[in-house]
Parts: sequence; structure tokens; C-alpha cells
Amino acid sequence: MTTDERTERERRRAAHVAWAKDRLASEWGKAQLRKNLEAGFHAVMEAPVGELFDVDRVARVVEHFTTDPFLTKSVRPLVRAAILLELSRLREDPAKLGVYVSDEARALVETLLEQPELVSPKFVEKIVAHRAFEDIARDVLDDALREFSEKVDPFRAEWGIPSLLKLGGPIAFGLGAFTKAFESVRDEFQKRLEPERKRFLKGFATRALKMVAEFVIKRNGEPQFVALRKELFSWVLEQPVSELMTPASEAVTELSSQIGHELTKHVCSMDATKRRRRAKIEMIVRAHEKQPLRQALATYGATITPNFDVLVEALWPLMAPALKTPELEAFVEGLVGDFYALEPEPSV
Repeated sequence: MTTDERTERERRRAAHVAWAKDRLASEWGKAQLRKNLEAGFHAVMEAPVGELFDVDRVARVVEHFTTDPFLTKSVRPLVRAAILLELSRLREDPAKLGVYVSDEARALVETLLEQPELVSPKFVEKIVAHRAFEDIARDVLDDALREFSEKVDPFRAEWGIPSLLKLGGPIAFGLGAFTKAFESVRDEFQKRLEPERKRFLKGFATRALKMVAEFVIKRNGEPQFVALRKELFSWVLEQPVSELMTPASEAVTELSSQIGHELTKHVCSMDATKRRRRAKIEMIVRAHEKQPLRQALATYGATITPNFDVLVEALWPLMAPALKTPELEAFVEGLVGDFYALEPEPSV
């Protein structure tokens, strides 16, 4: 091959490579992306599950996306930012919560609220048995007994001796001296009664709370309790979103985000979780390995119908910088340029 022939071949090779790069970045390339995405999708959906998914490889991919560093470096920052942005918007939203609940969703929630045993009986018993609830119950009962005692005390109540003293005349004669003498006895009696009342309430409050727990558990499914749950739900729907979001301060939001992240990271990294996850993947793949992916999904009532036009419009802006990378240019150079390198030398 002469020098001129080699020069011409190199010129054609360079022109072909440049044409291929421009072609990929053109509207033709965009149309081909749309066409090939759809064709590839349908090919995958009709392929047997066993040919598409290897249990070990799928398990490794899932583990990669559910453990560190991906969870901490990628998922958490994005989730945290999304939560903060959404909460900042909701804190300023004057609309009632019901605006965001459709009639269908409301009907479903009310049906759910009609179900008995929505809360675990053990959970109810644990709450009411806590020292905090016992202290509250004891204080409330103590105040009630004290107030009742004061109202029925004939030496203090308006209907008792004070009212007789106001009458005057023969009826009131001598009662003043009698009252003063009795007050000292009554005060001493009250001093001795108070510790006895507190000792009584210490045990009674516990029994009363236990009765409350048993009452709630036993009658949880009765109409009045169902009505209570529905009324509370309706009340919540009538509240402005901004007011409902008031307790979600920045500190609370940050702590909640951290808690969710730490729980997810811990659970996903547990050996037991990994074993269960792999077992589920293997069970699903083995159960459907002979079926096309579309049929396997239909078994669970699932269908996937992508909007390829929307998908390509979203993907195409990402392709522009990717098509300009040295790696992609080297790929095109190799794919097209190597054709000329394999071209046989013309005989002299």
C-alpha cells in the first residue's frame, strides 16, 4: 500500500468516526435510543426469569444498595434533603389535611378503623402500667377525692353550718362556739386522713389503670369505640396542615431522619436479614425461572408499561455529556476505526 493510499484510508477512517459521533448525538440518535429502549424492554419482558436473574448476582446488587457506603453516602443525604424540603413546604401550607385525602382513601381508612384489635392488647397494657400513667391517675383521683371531701364537709360547704350561721336567730345560737371547737378536731382529722388517702390511692390507681386497659381491650370493637376512632380521624382531616406540622421542628426532623437511617443500616447489615433476603430472591427466581418475566409479574397482578417518550426526554439531556467523554470517544474510535485497521492491504 502506497503512502497516498494509507493517507486516504486514514482520512476515510477519521471522517467515518466523526460522522458516527455526530450521528449518535443527533436527533437520529435520540430516535434510535427511543426505538432500542422499547425493543430491549419487550425482549427482556419475554425472556425467561432464569436467564435474566442469577440469585447470587441479584443478592450482591441488592446488598450493595442496602448497605454502607451507599446508604450513608448516597441514600441518606438525598432522603434527608427531600424530607427537609417537603416539611418546610408543609409548615406553610394553610390547606386542611382532608384536601390531600381522596374520597376513596377516606372510605378505606374508615373501613380500617372499623376493624377490631388495631392496637396490640399487650401494647395497651404496657402503656397504662407505666409509672407515668400511674402517677397521673393517682394525682387525678387524689384531687377528685379532696374536692369531693371539701364539698361534702358540713363545716365548710355552703349547704352546711355556714348556711345555718347566716340564718341567725335561735337556730344559729351557740353554733359559732361549737364550730370553732370542732375546727381543731377537723383539721387534725384532715392531717391524718391525707396520708391514708395517698396510701389507698397508691394501690387503687394501679388497679384502676388495669381496669381501664381491660375495658379498652375488651370493648375496642364496640360501636362507640369505632365511632370515636372515626371522629378523631375526621377531626384530623379538618386541621390545617401547617398546624399538624408544628411539632415537627428541625431538631425533631433531624433526629427522626437519623433514627430511620440507623435502623435501616443496622437491619440491612444483619446476617439474618441477608439470609432472609437471599432466600426470598432464590424462592422467587426458582418459582418463575421457566416463565417469561411478563408472565411472572402477572402472577402477582403486576404489569409494567413504561412511557418511552417521557423516559427518553428525561434521559436524553444526560446522554449529551456522556457522548463527549473520552471513554465514549475511544469506544467509537475502536468500533468504527478498527474496521479500517482490519481492511486488507491491497496487493501491489
